[in-house]
Amino acid sequence: MSSRDAILSKIKDNKPDLLELPTINVDVFSDSRNVEDEFILKVEVAGGQVLKAASNDAVLDQINTMFPDSKVKYSTLENTADFNTVDFDAIKSPKELEDLDVLILESEIGVAENGAVWLKDATLPMRVLPFITKHLVIVLNKENLVPFMHQAYGKLIGEDHDFGVFLAGPSKTADIEQSLVIGAHGALSLTLFLK
Repeated sequence: MSSRDAILSKIKDNKPDLLELPTINVDVFSDSRNVEDEFILKVEVAGGQVLKAASNDAVLDQINTMFPDSKVKYSTLENTADFNTVDFDAIKSPKELEDLDVLILESEIGVAENGAVWLKDATLPMRVLPFITKHLVIVLNKENLVPFMHQAYGKLIGEDHDFGVFLAGPSKTADIEQSLVIGAHGALSLTLFLK
């Protein structure tokens, strides 16, 4: 048996018993804040911006105005194939996407508590996309906003996901000289459209 197999075998044999998730009364967190206003505030605090759009065409119009020089772009929105300049059937490695200027995705959940949005594997042609693009754009229906992470996780119960991530704001770090740097190791900007 190789040392790798021995280590994995020991890990498998020493798994702790599964614990039931605690029951949390989410009513204790209820307050009078407007969920949409709180979500917008938290996205902006995290370094993103929130715009409004009535349709996918309106989103594309605003994106083309915001990023007129973008050459490599991709959208997963319905009926936006003309916007795309990337053919994922021809991509052999995620490294080929290092020049991705604009990526537009949809999210099913937005969390007012922290301005995070849920991105799941089924909506991503490649998992690396939200982290490798220069400008990340996410479209979210305002009816899918929840006040707290408790409600967001409640919406995910029963769904099977290979991969998913709650993402809040563009990439940032404050490690260097303790000053905030936006776009340090991922998306330079995050724009959220509420429909």
